[in-house]
Amino acid sequence: MIGWVTDMQPAEYEAWLSGGGTQGTLAASGEKLFEQLQCNSCHRADTTGRGPMLDGLFGRQVQLASGQTIAADESYLRESIVNPQTKLVAGYQPVMPMFQGLISEEGLLQLIAYMKEMKAAPSHEPAAAEVKQP
Repeated sequence: MIGWVTDMQPAEYEAWLSGGGTQGTLAASGEKLFEQLQCNSCHRADTTGRGPMLDGLFGRQVQLASGQTIAADESYLRESIVNPQTKLVAGYQPVMPMFQGLISEEGLLQLIAYMKEMKAAPSHEPAAAEVKQP
């Protein structure tokens, strides 16, 4: 018997398993899924949402309700989607539903890719180098 092995990225493998290909980037698919799941109704860029702002979150330190501070890395984002009550962000109620078993691995990868690309809103304060000295 003759066969072959094909090396694929996790998202490509999930797409292959589902019998289709992904269109656009992983992050673009994540943005669509973010909107389909209505994540944008609570995670808003204008701080009026019921959930924490996600713009610029990836790589930052997050203060948890337990008092612990943790890095917002891929592992944290995954856990926060699958079981959000595990590491609740300080100042927020545990209102986010669990997505464990409701979202595929491909969907998780897409959402994480999208959140990694979400940029913080530009500040209107001048940078230290821009402040004019008298």
